[in-house]
Amino acid sequence: MKREITKYLIGVLLVITSASCSKYVDVVPDNVPILEHAFASRVMAERYLATCYNAMPNFSGYNANPAIMGAGEIWTNEQIASAGKNILRGAQNTDSPLLNEWDGTSSLWRGISDCNIFIDSIGQVPDMPIEERDKWKAEATFLKAFYHYELLKRYGPIPIMDKFIPVGSDLENYAVERQPVDDVFTYIIKTIDGAMEFLDPNVVDVNAEMGRVNRIAAKAIKAEVLVYAASPLFNGNQSLVATIKNQNGKQLFNTTYSAEKWISAANACREAIEAAEQGGKSLFVWQAPPGVNITRPEAIAQLSSRLAFSQNKDNTEGLWFYSNNLISNEVQLSYMPRGWDANTQSNASIRSFLSASQNMIAKYYSANGVPIDEDKSYPYSQRFEVVNVTDPKYQYDVALNNQTIRLHLDREPRFYGNISFDGGRYFMRSNATEAGAFSTFYRLGGNVGINNGTYYNVTGYGVKKYVNYENTFGASNSMSIVSFIAPVIRLADLYLLYAEALNEVNGPTAEAVSYIDKVRARAGLKGVEAAWLEYSIYPSRPATKDGLRKIIKDERTIELAFEGKRFWDLRRWKDGTEELSKEVVGNDVNQQNPNLYYRQMVFYSPSFTERDYFWPISRAELRRNPKMVQNYGW
Repeated sequence: MKREITKYLIGVLLVITSASCSKYVDVVPDNVPILEHAFASRVMAERYLATCYNAMPNFSGYNANPAIMGAGEIWTNEQIASAGKNILRGAQNTDSPLLNEWDGTSSLWRGISDCNIFIDSIGQVPDMPIEERDKWKAEATFLKAFYHYELLKRYGPIPIMDKFIPVGSDLENYAVERQPVDDVFTYIIKTIDGAMEFLDPNVVDVNAEMGRVNRIAAKAIKAEVLVYAASPLFNGNQSLVATIKNQNGKQLFNTTYSAEKWISAANACREAIEAAEQGGKSLFVWQAPPGVNITRPEAIAQLSSRLAFSQNKDNTEGLWFYSNNLISNEVQLSYMPRGWDANTQSNASIRSFLSASQNMIAKYYSANGVPIDEDKSYPYSQRFEVVNVTDPKYQYDVALNNQTIRLHLDREPRFYGNISFDGGRYFMRSNATEAGAFSTFYRLGGNVGINNGTYYNVTGYGVKKYVNYENTFGASNSMSIVSFIAPVIRLADLYLLYAEALNEVNGPTAEAVSYIDKVRARAGLKGVEAAWLEYSIYPSRPATKDGLRKIIKDERTIELAFEGKRFWDLRRWKDGTEELSKEVVGNDVNQQNPNLYYRQMVFYSPSFTERDYFWPISRAELRRNPKMVQNYGW
């Protein structure tokens, strides 16, 4: 039964044990009604450990993960509902909070309870090797810390639930207070550290244990937590959102800035990077498989960027792959354009309704590796000018002898690797060569234009990152979709977190810049200092802490685009009130004439206010728990 947990952790998790905070029997595997039975054997205990993992958030679901649509990166037509989109629209509320993770049905609080039960009970299992027992206990301990972290990101100060509270306990045990955020962060880090010694250093058996946390994953998450704790939302925040207090007057935010928090974050990032690299992790660089003839450096950079997220085989970059982050058929078909060839034109399973906003398209650098609005040679003021593309230098990225806008020309490899646009090229493994890549025309009447009244791309931009390049399509509705598990955290993310922490500690040192440059080199770009000196109207930007901070933010936005990172980055940086109040824009896909199609359309004008940094606690919960206090502004 060594592989028993695999069917819970590697697959789609089609069967997830239902649960409720009010009745323990709902979370016991196989509906075993007595707690002791759940730990009567190693097999049952392993199933209970799977239950602890089942509380992991659904990172890939556009309606389940607020970060997919809540940062204005992805948009849909009005007929497609999304809680994340509604959060961006300002529809969060206290009567029935969107994506509520606080009240009794919360998977995160339930997961914490399950972990506490497991930690308390695993010692009861007879004839279990002590090394294995300690490892499983460490996994549950890490998960308990991780679930606290996920709640903290949403709500700020939360109660610390370090012990299982049995059903029937008196009200005093249930009526818990929120704890100061510094105490919560300290608890999370202490708990992760307590688990670290007993976790496997790396994945021991990919087939049997992919998804289960190991020491590399734990160190990476610890580093991310400490960067979060050091960021402006929690470190010296003196804005209104930080004014909440418990009913006894206890301040829940420390409004005094601490440089030590950034030092701790930098140390943790360095330790995580060392563990990852010693464990064989490196930035993923795509190599052409048999039958594919591509040697152009720009194309290799494009596919490396795209597949660092969307390929599992031989992916050296992912630090933690968890199966709740499965990019399944359904997810991929929501991003994939229909109509690039005869076999996809009539395929009704391809829905194409998850669209990239033009806001994100503008974030990508120019081909020179600097922002398009500060590149000395980029025609920024003419970026919406319609042009006829005839120069052969564009032939692999843009369809020749067709019209597009300058915004789509002379952009960096990550743009072409991850963005599908009107007149762009879309490479799949079945194409074999770049010259054989599909061309995509989003204008009305184009091959991937509107062909369904509900499911269609609303902005004229698609996201290649969520489409496995190995997918193939036959006649009618036949297809082969290669699902993949997207990394919860990958090495490029960790490199940029380290650069950020180093810059906050010591300013723009050579070491900080070097870790940004590692990511840029994989993307086919010159290093920061060389690129800004040669191409930017602000050549000295990398030489100041503020300047390098902006560069790091831009790099994270581009490198990790659409992966659910920007939603949380904008919050921890306290940039939400500016960035998340910008109009969500795109093209007019109901037009055929390019001069009309490329008129910028405004899909929504959000307004992000101070209160939106944290979720509200429901009115019902406030009535149930007399010690609970509400977040600011709700």
